[in-house]
Amino acid sequence: MKKLFFWSFILFFVFAQSYFIYALHQPEAAKSFTQLWYSFGVEQTAYSEFVFRTIQWWVVLPILCLGLAFSALFRVSKWLPFTAISVSFAGTVALYWSAYAPALLVYV
Repeated sequence: MKKLFFWSFILFFVFAQSYFIYALHQPEAAKSFTQLWYSFGVEQTAYSEFVFRTIQWWVVLPILCLGLAFSALFRVSKWLPFTAISVSFAGTVALYWSAYAPALLVYV
């Protein structure tokens, strides 16, 4: 039962990361995000620019998360599953923060 919860968390985070990376890697997707912000007078943050500019390298993140999850599956350690879930969660937050940070929200 623990493994089921572990894998459901890991796969949820990996799916969320992969979806975001795929969506931003599409032609004109990052440009449409920035144009939307500029149309409302919101300036893109430096972190957001960095993530959008280097999105092709963020593909390593879901691979790293799956690698940690598989190593946690085959090794007996209490810290490895916690590390795998923590890295997956932190990576997902880091990606989505680049587009949905409070500084990028439009205030009406």
